[in-house]
Amino acid sequence: MEMYHTHSYSGKTTYNDGHRHGYSGKTTAAPTGVPHIHYIIGYTDYADGHRHYYMIPTSVNYPVEGGGHIHYINGATAFAENHIHFIQDKTSVE
Repeated sequence: MEMYHTHSYSGKTTYNDGHRHGYSGKTTAAPTGVPHIHYIIGYTDYADGHRHYYMIPTSVNYPVEGGGHIHYINGATAFAENHIHFIQDKTSVE
């Protein structure tokens, strides 16, 4: 069994200031088999002439039917071009 694991994530931000951004990546590593969180860290895609940095902690792990678990993601991007966006999503099953 792996001692640490990551999850994939991807999606679109909220629609703010006339546009939205895409985002995707892998979470930071966290211990397997114990309650834990991860962080998603990165930049949105380039849209409307800019991008946004984000560093958001996930929720604790939630088991899913059939095995494995997910994490919920809920947070804001960094301020850029006089606005922010929100990310509300969940990770892949691991």
